[in-house]
Amino acid sequence: MASEQFIFSIYKPTDNERYFVLRTVLPDFNNASQSDEDNSWEIESKQRSELLEYIGKRENYGSFERIGELQGFPIGDIFYSEFGQAQVPVYYMETDAGKPWIVFGTADSEEKFLSELMDNEDNDDLQALNPIGNPIKINAYFVTSNDFNV
Repeated sequence: MASEQFIFSIYKPTDNERYFVLRTVLPDFNNASQSDEDNSWEIESKQRSELLEYIGKRENYGSFERIGELQGFPIGDIFYSEFGQAQVPVYYMETDAGKPWIVFGTADSEEKFLSELMDNEDNDDLQALNPIGNPIKINAYFVTSNDFNV
């Protein structure tokens, strides 16, 4: 049985410089059943689409560009709260797996982000994704599926 997990993705409206970190839920599924797994991914994808639709309507955005996705645990307790936050400083890095895979987190500075990423054994999973390049800093609105009852 595959456990329920959070999926994090960063999006930017194509006609604006705002960023959004979305947290959706991939429901647990029987990993011996491809149809169960496919159904779970469809549920997660629907949540993501609905979040983008709500944000688009509320802020009058037409379309969004996906900056990246993390199927793991970003740095920062804020990303595990029940509801989203108005704005969060976010650092993200690409990985050697290529687009769309990224690692990201929140920190007071680039140095603190890199230190937390590289020097903390709790983040071995992020290190295993082989972050590459320099961190990119954005200010993002953190949105969860709980924010809109999705």
